[in-house]
Amino acid sequence: MNSPSWITILLVIVILSFIIAFCNFIWNSLRKIRGRQLHGSRKHSSRVTPELPPIVKAGSPASELASRLEAALPATYQDMLKQRVLSEHPDMTEQEYAWRWQELKRFFVLCAVLDRVPMFSRDVDEIWHEMLMYTYEYQQFSERYLGRMLHHAPNTGNEQTLLPTERAWFDTIYVELFGWHEYSAKLWGSFFRVPLPREELEAITSSHFNVNHGQKRFNAWTYEKLPAARTAMDAVIRNLQERVQSAQAEAPRQEKRVSFQNSDVLLAAAVYFAWNSPDQFREHMIPDEQELQKHHSSSSCTYSSACGSGGSDPGDSSSCSGDSSCSSGSSCSSCGSGCSS
Repeated sequence: MNSPSWITILLVIVILSFIIAFCNFIWNSLRKIRGRQLHGSRKHSSRVTPELPPIVKAGSPASELASRLEAALPATYQDMLKQRVLSEHPDMTEQEYAWRWQELKRFFVLCAVLDRVPMFSRDVDEIWHEMLMYTYEYQQFSERYLGRMLHHAPNTGNEQTLLPTERAWFDTIYVELFGWHEYSAKLWGSFFRVPLPREELEAITSSHFNVNHGQKRFNAWTYEKLPAARTAMDAVIRNLQERVQSAQAEAPRQEKRVSFQNSDVLLAAAVYFAWNSPDQFREHMIPDEQELQKHHSSSSCTYSSACGSGGSDPGDSSSCSGDSSCSSGSSCSSCGSGCSS
């Protein structure tokens, strides 16, 4: 039997190529149609996601740092990122994207304040991954914002359990700069589950404490190079020192007001119990019952599940419902170095 001629082989290749191209066309068309349907429903589903607050709370010492961050992000870069994310994740609503993007920007602010900042949210980290796809734009953003590269480390999924002290610092500085919101807790996991170490609280109140010498918690590089970061750190440290001094002066007691709707009260309680009752810290740092009832229906992820009250595990994604998970754990970053991959 004669072997097929080259014309026959070429014809088969052309036919197969056409079939593959046609199948890809149909697949992409169906995906776009589904994406448009979901996009059309975003204005309806956004009602289950709360209104987005400002990136920093009123009077935050990080206001100047947040302005520097926003100035380092061109509108074209942000638009490209949003289009890419919503295209790659057609089930994500625009309001949910806005929350994740804002929480990522808050994370970047924290990277200018703290020396090590683990990425505790897989949801927020998804946006970071997509942001990194624009390599040149991301490098330019890092240089404009921090003066050097802001590195990303791969997702591990173990940060909550392996880095409890870093999580305690994350919670404290986050609330100091941005305040607390139940939807933020939905994305990051519950706040104030572990106390700040007493030895670190003692160190920060020492007359010898200096960001540029001997300490390993605050970002000494940005403290030296960026006045906006220095302003934020000085205020954070000063407020923390005052809260530690108050905790030292007060007689130990089992009850103290804890308000998740008042940042000053919340932080004062967190420092007080970290200093005076670290072994019972988790039990103390739950919302007041009246607050619980007042805000119970304000979010698709309930106030109680976001705070881990009632004995629920604050880091357990099963404690939440709605359009975003409470999953945690991904990567860690610090200005200029990041965690090793």
